[in-house]
Amino acid sequence: MVYHARTKSAVDVLRFNGDLDALSMIKMKDRMNRLMNRNHKRLLLDLKDTKHVELAGVGILVDRLRKVREQKGDIKLCNLRPEVEKTFQMIGVNGLMESYSTEEEAILSFAS
Repeated sequence: MVYHARTKSAVDVLRFNGDLDALSMIKMKDRMNRLMNRNHKRLLLDLKDTKHVELAGVGILVDRLRKVREQKGDIKLCNLRPEVEKTFQMIGVNGLMESYSTEEEAILSFAS
């Protein structure tokens, strides 16, 4: 799993290049922790290149969501492939995190 991080409109955009599995999320968890320690609390995960989701990876993501919300922040998702969106719906994650079709929409949603 490789990811790219950049900040746009005070939102940290993290792009996955691979599957959302436990190993990938452990690495992403470390990255998120570093951002949160620097008071970055608006995180956007771009899952455009993610084709497969594992329950263990989602568990780590939900844990990070809880932590960032404790700091009055949020994690949102964008560019979900249909198969990823379906998996999130099946396990109930879509009710926990907002998802947007485009990065631009998601970034604008943080302002409201």
